[in-house]
Amino acid sequence: MQTQSIDLQTDKALAACLRVQRPVAVLAYDYAAGDHVPAHDHSKAQLIYAVEGTMTVATREGQWVLLPTRAVWVPAHTRHSIRMRSALAMRTVFFDETVPDLASACAVVSVSPLLRELIVSMLSERRAYAFDSRGAQIAALICSELRLSRTLPLHLPSPMEPRLRSICSAMQRRPTLAGDMEYWASRANMSSRSLARLFRAELKMSFQEWRSQLLLLEAQIRLAQGQSSSRVAKGLGYDSHAAFCAMFRKEIGVSPSEHVRGLQSVEAAAK
Repeated sequence: MQTQSIDLQTDKALAACLRVQRPVAVLAYDYAAGDHVPAHDHSKAQLIYAVEGTMTVATREGQWVLLPTRAVWVPAHTRHSIRMRSALAMRTVFFDETVPDLASACAVVSVSPLLRELIVSMLSERRAYAFDSRGAQIAALICSELRLSRTLPLHLPSPMEPRLRSICSAMQRRPTLAGDMEYWASRANMSSRSLARLFRAELKMSFQEWRSQLLLLEAQIRLAQGQSSSRVAKGLGYDSHAAFCAMFRKEIGVSPSEHVRGLQSVEAAAK
């Protein structure tokens, strides 16, 4: 199976996926750590998935962090950009208008082992598969399995208000527990009470809730990159490794080490 580098203007394989009159089309791309796909949109809905590696998908509304156990649903004509946080093997599934939208906006979904294998298997089929062929059967199974996938609360919303957007951008550049709401309010020349109201009005979350979500997503990225949980805890400003592990288990349901083992088993199965 060959993968290709992306060129949003001239890539023939991408154009073929968008042009083909079939419910499902799959495309493979490989990227290096730090690669960035600038903001763009497609005429078809898509499921952005990586069998290996981590990435961040961003729209005006927020960011979604993707690991090999999850994908993001992007409705047609939704402008989005992608940043690779590690070397990455992307497998994008395009859906035409005959396939019902999984969600009305971008949403992270869990990827079962079966769905992953179906996506990979679809790459060996003709793009314009016959309607009574194996490719058609795999396409139908992809749609069926996707409808059973759980959506996950892994969205980090982005504000539009300029002062709050500046604060959130600064926190994303250096995610840490350091700096309380009074600190960030002073940087924007406002009171902490005004900042609290902005978070609620713009993001429907408190300052603490938004920062906790930011730290949780960043922790998952760093663990997937191979950093130890103790290093991640220290890097994010937790007082102790135990405090970080307690937070992680509360939010994810497993310890950091169990989470990493799950990712490693998924990536090993994909090779």
